Amino acid sequence: MSDLREIIALAIRGADKSFFNEDYGKQAAAVLSALRKAGYEVVPNEASDALVDFACDNLPFGRLKQQDFIRQLYQLLVENARKYP
Repeated sequence: MSDLREIIALAIRGADKSFFNEDYGKQAAAVLSALRKAGYEVVPNEASDALVDFACDNLPFGRLKQQDFIRQLYQLLVENARKYP
């Protein structure tokens, strides 16, 4: 994965070519889109109660190694963080 600073800078540069009255909403959308394309997601620092409840109802199950369980749980939380603010 690329450096986050580089991804953000390139997204802002490509989003809006005007020198005056820049569209910061357009720039922000471009940054979020570029981050997602690079494999990143922007999520809150703390999980909401709704997200925790969702995760408890959808925990990975079976005989998983600890590392596999954590990876699957992390993916579940990140993929659903925006759905359960």
